[in-house]
Amino acid sequence: MDTDQLRAMASKTVRVAEDFGSTAVPRPTTLGHAGITEAVAFFADKWGTGLQTRVDELNEFSDKLTTTARIFDEGQNAGTVEMDSLIWDS
Repeated sequence: MDTDQLRAMASKTVRVAEDFGSTAVPRPTTLGHAGITEAVAFFADKWGTGLQTRVDELNEFSDKLTTTARIFDEGQNAGTVEMDSLIWDS
């Protein structure tokens, strides 16, 4: 497994999440009828919450990629040390 590729993918995922910028959706207040204003506010709240959820999921995915790369590297390094000790310490 190429752990550098995992780390690169994690970095790209973080950049995608950062590119979202603010997930807060501004609410217009001058739409006329109160029902329309309330509907738009409701939609804006739900949309902002949904965007924030996607950003959180991207960050979580990035963390998992980074952790996977670290754990795999640790396993590879431990295996190498063990094999070296079996070969050279005998």
